[in-house]
Amino acid sequence: MSKRSWAIAIALTCGLATACSSGNQPDWWRTNQVDGQIGSVRLVHVHIKAPPMDDQTPGGNLPLYVTLFNDSDREQVMDAVSSIEADKVVLREGDQPPVQQMQVKIPPKGEVSLQEGGGRPYLELVGVHRQLGAAPVPVTFRFPTAGTVTINAPVLPE
Repeated sequence: MSKRSWAIAIALTCGLATACSSGNQPDWWRTNQVDGQIGSVRLVHVHIKAPPMDDQTPGGNLPLYVTLFNDSDREQVMDAVSSIEADKVVLREGDQPPVQQMQVKIPPKGEVSLQEGGGRPYLELVGVHRQLGAAPVPVTFRFPTAGTVTINAPVLPE
C-alpha cells in the first residue's frame, strides 16, 4: 500500500471512529457553549445586539438572542424574561407586534432557536434604561417547571 493510500485509510478510519463515538449526540452537543442551565433546560449563545453607544437612545429597544435546549422527556415552557436594564422583555415574531403572552415551548429532547435571521421569533428588550456598552447585562429567564436562571448576557456590536 502506498503512503497516500495509508493516509486515506487512516483519515477514513479516524472519521468513522469519530462519527461512531459521537453516538446520537446532535452537532450542537460538541460545539455550543452553554451560557446557563436550570433543570433540564440549557441556554446557549445568549447575547444582546446593540449599535455603538453613541447611536443608542435610552428608552429604545434592542434584540436579545438565545437558543434553548430541553434535555428532559417532558416539554418545557419559557413563560417570562426580564432584565433590570429594560422596562420589559417581549417575544417578537418578525415585524409583528409583540406576542401578548410569552409561551415558548421547547419539545422533549428538542431545541428552539430565538436567534437572528431566518424569520425566527426573537426576544426584545423594550425601554432600555441606558446606553449599553461592552459590559454584560443580567437577564432572567423563567421556566415554570424547571425554575428561574439569571445570565449575564454579553452585548455584541451589530
